Amino acid sequence: MKLKPLFNQIKLLIFDRLHFLKETELNLSDGVMREFDEIYEQYVLNGNGSVLPFNSKQSKYLFLNYIIENKNVLVHGSNNSEIDRFEPREQLLANNKPVKAVFAASDSIWSMFFAVINKTELASIRNICLSIPTKKGIKRYYYFSVDKDFKGKLWRDGMIYILPNKSFKPGGVKDEWICESTVNPLAKVSVTPKDFPFQNKVHKHDQGEAVIKTIFKVVVLNKSSVNV
Repeated sequence: MKLKPLFNQIKLLIFDRLHFLKETELNLSDGVMREFDEIYEQYVLNGNGSVLPFNSKQSKYLFLNYIIENKNVLVHGSNNSEIDRFEPREQLLANNKPVKAVFAASDSIWSMFFAVINKTELASIRNICLSIPTKKGIKRYYYFSVDKDFKGKLWRDGMIYILPNKSFKPGGVKDEWICESTVNPLAKVSVTPKDFPFQNKVHKHDQGEAVIKTIFKVVVLNKSSVNV
């Protein structure tokens, strides 16, 4: 066995035993894949940034992860549903390195969290997105948490923007990508809190508590703060 697959197997053994939220590899029927291909070809491939009329019975995050894995696209989740183009701006990578860039992700659930959580009002959001290649595809692991003292409206409708990946490069962590030039979306998908598969599994944390301590209590010790 080569070193990289062996390393991935070790990571899978560890992460499966921790208390992450988990999403298994895509396991779509031929019919669903044909449906997703048709949606992509009709609305995304040569798209002009318009809203995609998603009428499938399948979950939106499955469609988005399918085209991320197979169609050379990335996604960006936002509370703002009226973005015509993305301009680079000063912000921090997931590893806290400053950069002026457009951000995107190769994970639809991670992006969807930022689309439907009310991040414009929340003082503190903590999150993790990890992905590991397997023989079947990609297995994904998550942690989401918000400030326990927040009393406002936590959820809202949002938008997932589908972006071409050709001008992006890796960001601060594996599923984070950045582009230092303007990006025009190919299409966008409206999402609601119900589209986010872990809506009832988001944790709450004390804003004054160290991030590593919060994550350790939940992911390792399974001493969860009250879920949202």
